[in-house]
Amino acid sequence: MMISREDRREAENQIARLIHTYCYRLDAGDLEAVAAFFEDAAWHISPTVACHGAAEKLAWLRQNAPAHEAYLGPQHLIGNILIDVADSGQTAGGMSYFVVSHLAEGSAVQLAARGRYEDRFAVRNGQWHFVERHVHIDGR
Repeated sequence: MMISREDRREAENQIARLIHTYCYRLDAGDLEAVAAFFEDAAWHISPTVACHGAAEKLAWLRQNAPAHEAYLGPQHLIGNILIDVADSGQTAGGMSYFVVSHLAEGSAVQLAARGRYEDRFAVRNGQWHFVERHVHIDGR
């Protein structure tokens, strides 16, 4: 059965909210909440580094995320979000661009990273969740 236009739009809105909420939690330094997005998902930060599940993601974040005390605030800006919901309405794929900036005391805004996310999503218990995220950082 094919998903209705209204249900497709609602799915797109819920997925976009998931993408944005991930960034807000990351910028707030809430590493546990960020990791929880990947409880049953894979997160690929490079072609050779992947985390499977929340525990691995949290361990990676704790080891590699810059200490928030060193910055006046990281900020993930997301744009050009493209979401393709499958006809079943139960899975979706998506792509988006990101730019990450931060302020260091006594300096101007600094570009920390930019690139794109390639995502897969699925509905579980009536909610959209990440299934897989590939992070492609420009210059790597």
